[in-house]
Amino acid sequence: MSIDSLTLRLGARWPLPVLSPRTLAVAAGFAMLYLSWGSTFLANHLALQGFPALVLAGLRFLLAGMLFAVLAVARAGGARLGWHDARLALIGGVLMLAIGQGAMVYGVQHLPSGLAALVCASLPLWTVILQAVLPGERRPSPLALFGPGVSMVGMAALLGSRMDVLAEPERLGAVAVLALAQLAWACGSFLFRRTGRGYSQLWWGMSAQMLLAGVVLLAAAAICGQWQAFAWREVSTDSALALAYLVGVVTALTYPVYFWLLKVSTPAKVSTFAFVAPVVALTLGCLVLGETVSTAMLGAAALIVAGVVALTLGQRGG
Repeated sequence: MSIDSLTLRLGARWPLPVLSPRTLAVAAGFAMLYLSWGSTFLANHLALQGFPALVLAGLRFLLAGMLFAVLAVARAGGARLGWHDARLALIGGVLMLAIGQGAMVYGVQHLPSGLAALVCASLPLWTVILQAVLPGERRPSPLALFGPGVSMVGMAALLGSRMDVLAEPERLGAVAVLALAQLAWACGSFLFRRTGRGYSQLWWGMSAQMLLAGVVLLAAAAICGQWQAFAWREVSTDSALALAYLVGVVTALTYPVYFWLLKVSTPAKVSTFAFVAPVVALTLGCLVLGETVSTAMLGAAALIVAGVVALTLGQRGG
């Protein structure tokens, strides 16, 4: 029997599912989100060797905002943003980027990149809690509630196994800041989605959001004295390349995909990037930075992935 005829027989008995272009686009969007934001922790670790934390975060979003402005001029011409767009820019620029991402850079500064990424896995738990308590939201199923619970068990086991790292109050404080930042990001995701529609002009809206976040973070850097202590001559080539990656790939390419996924999926499903990104971050931290991966960390990663599967299956029809 030839290979072609065998293939036809198997296809007739067990037909492969036909995926629509929309389904493929959503799957590609999630893959990009997972890989890109999983590498954020390594990129921030390398960039922090030459930039103070708030200066790095501020420059990242300011430069990305300028890039979006150039794209906006090329694609849409002049800006015509209204009050609805301003609301979205405030939600995304302050709550999600300035607070959420600014805190993440702070956490990476004081914690191993893999551990910081695993702490950020608390985001889907916040989104499911908000989905359960906010009026007008579809209540999560028991399986959807079970998923984040499994992941948080893994988080507790991980933190318990890394008490040597967390013995210093500064590092323990970084864990708390990261966890609260995930709540801010989750609130922003729901507020963004509940506005009912996106930016009237996507590229100008994203530009305004990024520029606002950059201004807020650089102002915070000046207030904290980080900008005054910063010197361009101390920036290494690796740090500059890491900043370029954060601006071009992690921000300019991935953020539009993220906000598109918020429109076509649910916040709980989209927030699963915080479950998968730590696995990517742990792998990169081990391969590039030589960070150690213990049995407990591998077990936590396995529980995190199990939580993703349970939450995704539990959000059926979302």
